[in-house]
Amino acid sequence: MPTLRATAGLLLPGVACGAVGGLAGVGLMAAHDLWDLAPAAQNLTDATVGVSYSLIAAVVLLAGRLNDGARSLATVLLVAGAASGLTAWTTAVAMGATQETGWVRLAVQLQSFLWVPGFLPLLTLVPLLHPSGLLPGRRWRAVAVAAVVGMLLLAVGAGLFPETFEGRIRLERPVTAEPVARVAFTAGALVLVPTVVASLASLGVRLRRTRGLERRQVVVLLVAAGALAVVTALQGVLPSPVDVLLQAGAAALVPLAIGVAVTRHRLYELDIAVCRALALASLAVCLAGAYLTVFAVLQGLPGHASAVSAALAAGTSGALVQPLGRRLARGVDRLYYGERAEPWVVATRMSQALAGVGLDVDRVPGTVCRTVVKALRLPRAELRLDDLSLAVAGEGTGPTEEFDLRHHGETVARLVATARPGERELADSDRSVLQGLADQVAPAVAALRLHHELQRSRELLVAARETERRQLRRDLHDGLGASLAGLRLQLETAADLVEQPTASDLLDRAAGTVTQAVAEVRSLCDGLRPPGIDDLGLARTLAALAERTRTPALDVRLDVPQDLAGLPPAVEVAVHRIAAEALANAARHSGARCVDVRLTAGDTLDLVVADDGHGVLTGAATSGGGLGLDSMRLRAEEIGGRLEVRSDHTGTRVTARLPLTPGGAR
Repeated sequence: MPTLRATAGLLLPGVACGAVGGLAGVGLMAAHDLWDLAPAAQNLTDATVGVSYSLIAAVVLLAGRLNDGARSLATVLLVAGAASGLTAWTTAVAMGATQETGWVRLAVQLQSFLWVPGFLPLLTLVPLLHPSGLLPGRRWRAVAVAAVVGMLLLAVGAGLFPETFEGRIRLERPVTAEPVARVAFTAGALVLVPTVVASLASLGVRLRRTRGLERRQVVVLLVAAGALAVVTALQGVLPSPVDVLLQAGAAALVPLAIGVAVTRHRLYELDIAVCRALALASLAVCLAGAYLTVFAVLQGLPGHASAVSAALAAGTSGALVQPLGRRLARGVDRLYYGERAEPWVVATRMSQALAGVGLDVDRVPGTVCRTVVKALRLPRAELRLDDLSLAVAGEGTGPTEEFDLRHHGETVARLVATARPGERELADSDRSVLQGLADQVAPAVAALRLHHELQRSRELLVAARETERRQLRRDLHDGLGASLAGLRLQLETAADLVEQPTASDLLDRAAGTVTQAVAEVRSLCDGLRPPGIDDLGLARTLAALAERTRTPALDVRLDVPQDLAGLPPAVEVAVHRIAAEALANAARHSGARCVDVRLTAGDTLDLVVADDGHGVLTGAATSGGGLGLDSMRLRAEEIGGRLEVRSDHTGTRVTARLPLTPGGAR
């Protein structure tokens, strides 16, 4: 791949410039004993950044199964490490020079601006790209471009500014242009200040948007960056050379955190360690801030010596350790483990969630699983009934534990919770909260189970009713109706043969009575089932229905398969009734010019009636029979189906999904 070949071409020179340059710089300072010179402290940090960043970049680039985004982030680290390593080496050369030569002048010129690409990407491009190597969104491209432009301007300004380098001897930069340097430096600073703020804010955006692995990757970097910030803030307080060594060590933590986050899928199972480290880092930052604040305030008061101010500041910080540490630990624990330390909060949240469900008990399982995942920060939760999965929330693999939902001594379902990555099992506090939740939601799940049983009984009852109606219609139509029709013919024939007027009149009256009975039987047959289904079939009956609805102002287009034999009687009736009501609404209320009726058969039987009218209000449009949209929904639900109605200015679309067997739609 071209990207991989280009990255491999940068790897060797990048590691050479970063690692070798950094080590060479430290070696020169040690060999010539340059530690007392002013640039030495910063140069040690530059050397550490050069070595650590380039080596971590090499580890990431050589790791397998990494996407192009991760390699892009590693390339940024490699460039930053190479620039820092060269800065450390050129600065050491300039520091140790005893006379001005061409190589020394080149070293002074290079070290004046190489620190920009060595340091500023850590505040701009690295936060933008960590951990996936991709920007948080398209709008962040402008920030990345501004960061690159700002660094180029700042590097030009820093390199061309006429400034003396103080080593063993005073050295002047060979190439300078002060007007250009001032303009470029000012422009670069104006671009970089908001860019740095936005780049660091992108980490907060990722932390808020992400969950699971990516959230842990961001937290690892934040912990390392927090440690570096604390050590940097203490540079004026810590004695030398402790301050320099701590800063160099803290600087090496950042690339190490990035390397661990990018290359390890489970982050070496550091969830618990990172949680504790985050609490400790937060405590250290707060205590350092409290110490420096108290110290600065006391120093500003007249008559206070530094030793007294330091002692009082240390005492104040010590008094804050326990209460502050407890609060921070609780906050970090809530960040990682949710509200398991406060079971009543979780129970209240669950009660509120179940109250929001209302009468729609079908939403109970999903609500329970989502609340468990959100409240306890678990990767996955599932509600199961025997081998049937009622609902699942979250995703993840790992050890699982089951909790029985018992109602009146009977297990109505099981709650399956997955342990967090890095944990071999759920903690005791998690088990306690989950068991309490299982007991709390058991009645609601039991109600759902009863609802499903009732619904299935209803579906079976409707199916049996329609089957009996079809059989009864056949018996009436083909049995009693045919017998009465034959009897009428016999009476009419007898009346024609009888010459006696009174007898003939009686026979005519009897024939009329039988004719009326035949009409009543036919009326009863038509009332039992829609006329035509048993004689013509569902497809031809729908075609006849469409033809009756079609007018010069309304075109009805039908797409129905002809092979619809063997459908359950209840399904046939529901399709006919829903189609008839939907066509009536379209003809009378929508103002449509065209209506499409489509019927498709698969695992379920799907009926779609769509028009191009101005739309009707759901539940408000009714036909002359008074059925309306609510009646259509009832027709679908009573056989276990679902009805959806979408109505707006572009038209109305009625979609009915009907099971071919009782309970098949769920």
